[in-house]
Amino acid sequence: MTQSSLTLAQRRVVESDADAILVLASAGCGKTLVLTERVRFILERERNAHILALTFTNKAAEEMETRLTNNIQNVRSRAFIGTVHSFCLEMIRRRGHLIGYPEMPHIFERDADRCELLIQAIKISGSLFNSFQQKKEKEQNKYVNDVMRNIGMQKKNLFYFGSEDKNDKEVSLLMQEYNNLLASQNVIDYDDIIILAHRILLDCPKIAELYRKQYHYILVDEAQDLNFAHYELIKAICGTEHRRVMMVGDPNQAIYGFNGSDKKYMSEYFPKDFSAKVIKLNENFRSTKAILKAANCLVPKNTVKIKTSLEGKFKICPFPDQDKEADWIAESIGYYIDNGHRDILGKVTENRIAVLARTKYVFRSIEESLTQKRIAYFVKKTFDTADFESEIIRMFDLGLRVIDNPKDQLHFRQLLNILNLSDKDVNISSHSSFTKQLRLVSKHIHVNSKKEIFDFLQQSWKRIEANTSDFADVLNQLKNYLESKDESERDITALEDVNEYRSLWDKYSRQFVENSRTLSHFRSQIALGTTHSTKTQSGVTLGTIHSVKGLEFDIVFLMGMNDGTFPDYRSVNNSKALVEEKNNMYVAMTRAKRLLFITYPKYKEMPWGDYHEQEPSRFLALIQKSK
Repeated sequence: MTQSSLTLAQRRVVESDADAILVLASAGCGKTLVLTERVRFILERERNAHILALTFTNKAAEEMETRLTNNIQNVRSRAFIGTVHSFCLEMIRRRGHLIGYPEMPHIFERDADRCELLIQAIKISGSLFNSFQQKKEKEQNKYVNDVMRNIGMQKKNLFYFGSEDKNDKEVSLLMQEYNNLLASQNVIDYDDIIILAHRILLDCPKIAELYRKQYHYILVDEAQDLNFAHYELIKAICGTEHRRVMMVGDPNQAIYGFNGSDKKYMSEYFPKDFSAKVIKLNENFRSTKAILKAANCLVPKNTVKIKTSLEGKFKICPFPDQDKEADWIAESIGYYIDNGHRDILGKVTENRIAVLARTKYVFRSIEESLTQKRIAYFVKKTFDTADFESEIIRMFDLGLRVIDNPKDQLHFRQLLNILNLSDKDVNISSHSSFTKQLRLVSKHIHVNSKKEIFDFLQQSWKRIEANTSDFADVLNQLKNYLESKDESERDITALEDVNEYRSLWDKYSRQFVENSRTLSHFRSQIALGTTHSTKTQSGVTLGTIHSVKGLEFDIVFLMGMNDGTFPDYRSVNNSKALVEEKNNMYVAMTRAKRLLFITYPKYKEMPWGDYHEQEPSRFLALIQKSK
């Protein structure tokens, strides 16, 4: 679709002369198209204009940039199109020295690494560690996750602390120790990226003014997902004079409250602070009549207009238990693959079908049923993270982290652990360079097979350290080394991990010219998820609601729709959380283009083996009105 085929409502957004604009864009209204065409319209109308387009996913950014690159020359030089975190990280890379970061900090992007660091903080916190030790392992894990979540929320509020009760003081203490450990290793966590960029803008007004002059227009995608830190960052860029800001979002798709997001920043604060003109896009071009009629029952004030003549299909299906539920879904998938449907153009393949659930734990039974029927499927990740399953590639990755950051004690310890070595074996010191210590590890390894692997990796690390451009050749050598093993010793998982690393490097190489590539920059792009492949995986998609936001499928099965599962049991006594769960449901239903089936078991097997009767989701009572 091009600008000439925009609807009247879409054209009002694209060609608006208003400074600040709030676009309330309902599901399936062509939001990405409108954003892309708005950028195109500005760049073609104003030859000297530069645009800052902020998204929340790499997929959305890539889709916009791809569409624009085909028609607009030098898009990258005239528009930054990327995630909020990638924009902020680039600001830190260029300006971090102004706030006390003379060298680019490294990123701990993995939850497991951050939790491990928090446990270290607990250990050095004195009395807190004593009480922590007395907890059972399950309670310890819950405590760590809860504190980590609290620290994350505090950072998303730019270190704001509310009440001064005991729990807040405890989190404050651990947060300070945790931040000290990060600083000692020249590391930041994911939430710090926004904080540091915000500090640069506030502490250095001339830098803020520079960004203000550089970007004449600012566009914000999925604005209902803004949290306090995001919104304050945008305000810091704009100051009091910059008002050419467009936010696009749907309050009914606000589902990240657990992450500090709140639709009020888009719906309430932005119109007030920026005197924004409000434009509504409420024409759904995605879903059939039956699906939208049902979805709109969840949001009765919604005025979405159905822009298709297709009736489609919507059905609620109860089953005796999870196994019967899963078997029926698998059989139905097989049926539509074999027979198609009159409302679906062309052959129905596995890639056009999704099975969705509130949590990944619901998928156990459907995975078994799909496997039995030999139907290809994959579980969609919620976030883009590089997780390697094989021991040798985990070692390779950990070694690269240490080479990249000689102060990285955390990953050096993890490497020692794989090699069955302890701090005492290597005489680890927090004041030493772990890159230097890495070169001394080999003589301490007692298992011959691990020593051989480590010595081989040592040569790989040396080559990359000397010249990052050798990365592709090193991966080839690593693959040849693995393939040289006897078939009985060949590690297929390791070969798959090498291919995954190659795809990360290949995409990074396409994104950045050779003289700008460094190991540190490569690792930061991995942390941001920009190097992860966006190619479609093959098979039926099994995805949680959060993992498929922004995607669409011809056929959707929404399974496990019991009260306590969806809505989640933790939200049923919390009115705000319950509203967000209803938004989750709305997002799930509007992923379907042609056919939507909602299923639930009447009885559910509990972990201890008993079957318990289950109530259908309270949301189904609202949807029944559509039938």
